[in-house]
Order: sequence, then structure tokens, then C-alpha cells
Amino acid sequence: MPLSEYEKQRLENIERNNELLRQLEIPRLKVDRKRSASPSTHTIKKHIPKKQHKEKQAPTRVSARLRGIAAENAPDHTTMGETNGGDSKVKEEAKRVDKLEDTKQQEFMQMLDDMRRYPNLKPEDTKPVKKEDQDAQERLREEITRLKVNHTWATVKVTPERINACVFHPSSSKILACAADVSGSLGFWDVNNMKKEEDDEDEEPVVYTYRPHTRGITNMLFDPTNSDRLYTSSYDGTLRYFDMKNASFGLVDFGGERVPFTNFDMSQDGHNVWYSTSEGQVGFRDIRVKDGPSELEFHQLREKKVGCVHLNPVNQNLLAVASNDRTLTIWDIRSLSEQTHEFSHGYSVTSAYWSPRGDKLVTASYDDYIRLFDFNESKNEMKLQSAIRHNNHTGRWVTNFRARWHQTAKEHQLFLIGNMKHPVDIFSGETSEEIGELYDEERITAIQAVAQFHPTTENMTVVTGNGSGRMVCYS
Repeated sequence: MPLSEYEKQRLENIERNNELLRQLEIPRLKVDRKRSASPSTHTIKKHIPKKQHKEKQAPTRVSARLRGIAAENAPDHTTMGETNGGDSKVKEEAKRVDKLEDTKQQEFMQMLDDMRRYPNLKPEDTKPVKKEDQDAQERLREEITRLKVNHTWATVKVTPERINACVFHPSSSKILACAADVSGSLGFWDVNNMKKEEDDEDEEPVVYTYRPHTRGITNMLFDPTNSDRLYTSSYDGTLRYFDMKNASFGLVDFGGERVPFTNFDMSQDGHNVWYSTSEGQVGFRDIRVKDGPSELEFHQLREKKVGCVHLNPVNQNLLAVASNDRTLTIWDIRSLSEQTHEFSHGYSVTSAYWSPRGDKLVTASYDDYIRLFDFNESKNEMKLQSAIRHNNHTGRWVTNFRARWHQTAKEHQLFLIGNMKHPVDIFSGETSEEIGELYDEERITAIQAVAQFHPTTENMTVVTGNGSGRMVCYS
């Protein structure tokens, strides 16, 4: 077949190139068809999994048929069709395990007992809901739905670290929110005001932050008789107060001793402080005496940490104690030899607070329940009113939820508590029903673990704090 013009031209080009190479006397390279290693600046290591230690296996089971042993009671082949169903049932029975070994069976039963061991979940008797309580509850529900965040900023940074406690200043003329965090910082936020820096065109929230403690602040309270004095307790072993007239800090003397305060409460006359420690102790200090005691006197009320103490606002002799030993106990401070009431919980009790009228008490526990107790002082009776299912598993990085009462709502008592899904839940203390929640999906992106009602404003006002030191105010 004659070559095409293209092929002729190609062959001429090859010949011309070869002739040129011969004239230049360049040796031709042999083509190495083996893959050569490409240059690399580093060594590529091959991942070789470590050999796993294997247990010696027993010899593979060999059937009697392969070993040549005749089967005993072999079924008649003529009736195989009738007995196949029965054989399959026997095989299914052989696969079932209806009981464990004795030790494992006991361990499993113990686990089930622990799971069911959530005491005080069903009240002894249920009271019918009064019509006036239903009417008041509806009015409160409408008021809660009108609450919203009115400040310019989504949230306001008040403390550098996670907020552990918050309160409002009792004044209703100026809304001043106070926050304490886990680093020992104390922040003040003037909610309704703004300020503009000289070099900044944008207005900023009015926030002032101190650090009076070297470790986390565990609680903060205004003196009931002097709203210019704010007390704070801390794990650094000190109880301090902030004098708002002079903007200065003072120290409550404990005889030079440092007490790892977990919580404290003050009597209504502002004279006495009752405090708790991580060793299950409860102590007392008369703050009218400037010089500290020569020797601290503790009462060993519980074996494990006491995380909350609260005096009944009506009967100041009754002290509620919440402990990590899974109990709520009530004590008469005139005689601390034996508790007057004790109620077990499934896990640690993180808070226990009396209601404003002193006839209710609410606890929060790690067993994921809020328990509401009814107290009859004339009969010295205390009964479970209700157990409300609520996720209280805050974990390590979220402040423990504490159910806190609205101090001035005495006709229809109500309390609030944080929620792991970010809202703040509000419950009726009379009916145990949830009557509302506080949440703004455009602003709230973290758990509002700490929350408090304002104690004196005519309209309901709530402040919340989160794990980033940020606060929000609903009004």
C-alpha cells in the first residue's frame, strides 16, 4: 500500500533528526522501563499496624458425622419433614440466654436498683388547684410573654470568665445587675444606660469590673438592711463586702483563718451569716463583732459537700441544707444536734431555697428533677408537692442550675431555673406548672445557667448570665 504524503513527510523528519544526532555524536540512551524512585525531600514512612496479641483458640469443633460416630436417637428420614419445625425450635432455645452468671446477675440487678432509686418523685396526696391560682397563673403567663430584651447589644460582657452567681441591686430607680465569676471577678452593669468613649464613635454598655477574690466566687448577697453593702464568698477562703458608697472592699474577719466557702446566707436583720464548706460543715458568724473568733466553730451536719444553705424568711430558725450526699435536710439552728426533716434525692442536690412566704421549698438535683415541697409550720409537717422532670446535668463547664424564687411575688409564688436548651424556665410554686420561658433566638447562643428576678420593680424583670461572662436582661 503506497504511503500517504503525511507518512512520507514524517519518515523524512525522523531520518533528518537521526542524521543530526550522528553528526553531534551524542550516545543514545537506553529506555529503562523499570519505575525509578522520584526524588523527595523527606522520607515517606509506611504505616505498619502493630501486631495484635491473639488468644490461643481452641481446636475447631468437628461434628460427630465427620468423626464417623453414629448419631444417637437419629430421626427417621421418612419423618424428617414433620420434625424439621421442632428441630428449629430446639436450636432457637439453645441460642437464648435467660439468666446470667450469679455474679453478673447480681451486678445487673444492682444497676437496675440504682436506676430506680430516685426517691420522692410522687407526692403522698395531691391538692386540687384553686381557681384564684389558675387566674393568677394566666395573668403571669401573659406578663411573661411580654418580656423581651430591650438593650442594644445581643449580650453584654460583664465578667471575664463563667458567671457563677448574679443578683440585682434592690433599687428600682436604677436597674443595676451584678455578676460574679469563677475567676474571682465581680462585675456591675448599668442596664439602661450607655456611654461613648472619646476615641470611639459607637456607644458601649456601662460596665465596671473588679477582682476582689483570687478564686471563684460561690455566692453574693446584698445586706438585707443596707443595700449599699454587697457580700461575696469565695473558694479563696474569704468573705468580703463591697461598700457602694466608697467603692471599696472590706474583709469579714474569721480569726485569720481561711474557710473554703461553698455558700452562705444572711439573717433578715443583717446580723448573722450562716455558711457552708466542701467538707459538709456549716458555720455561723455574727458580723457585728469586728474581731474574728479565736477559734472557728463548725457543725458537721453532712458527710459530703454542702453546696447551699438558706434560712426560712418567715421562721429564721429553720435552715435548709442541700448536700452532695443526695439529701435535703432541714435544721433548727437553736439545736443542730439532729435535723427536723430529711428528704433523699437520686443524686447531688445543687440548691434548696425557701419561698418568700416560707411555706414552700424548691430543690434542684443532678437526678434531673426539680422537687417542690409544701411546709406546714403549725404542724411542723413537710411533704413533697411535686417532682418536675428537668434536665439538670450541667456538667463541668456550665454553672449548676439553681431554682430561684421571685422575692416579691407572694400572692402567687413562682420560681425560675436555667435550661440546657438555652431558655430560662419559669414555674408556678402553687400549681407546679410551667407558666413560661425566656428566650430570644436571635441573641441567645449559650446556656443561661444563672438567672434572678429583680426584687423590687413593679413589672417583672429578669437578668441571666452564661459561661462566657455575658448577661442578658429581660423586661
